[in-house]
Amino acid sequence: MSGLFLLSLVGCATTPKSLYSWGEFPQQTYLALSLPEKATPQDQVLKLEKDIERAKAKNLAVPPGMYAHLGLQYLNMNDTPRAIQYFELERQVYPESTVLMDRLLKKMTGQSVAGAKK
Repeated sequence: MSGLFLLSLVGCATTPKSLYSWGEFPQQTYLALSLPEKATPQDQVLKLEKDIERAKAKNLAVPPGMYAHLGLQYLNMNDTPRAIQYFELERQVYPESTVLMDRLLKKMTGQSVAGAKK
């Protein structure tokens, strides 16, 4: 009986697998907000796009906010089409971000966004 109890405790001690592949996203977000001189938009784009490729290879989801963060980095690099692409991808993958992404897209384009509610 005690062996079964110990076995159940061992099962509880294992770390659950994450739904998301976080990669360098938390660190890059921290650097972008607190030490921007240590995380140029170009560096962040390279690292985060590699993280997305790794996540897809492992069949894991990209965490909420990563596509939006990439969009902001492309916007900082004056690559508006790529920024729009990632904002729309964030909205598509995480519908709860629709209001924020629509506001960003509307501000960028000066037009109403397709599918946005009035």
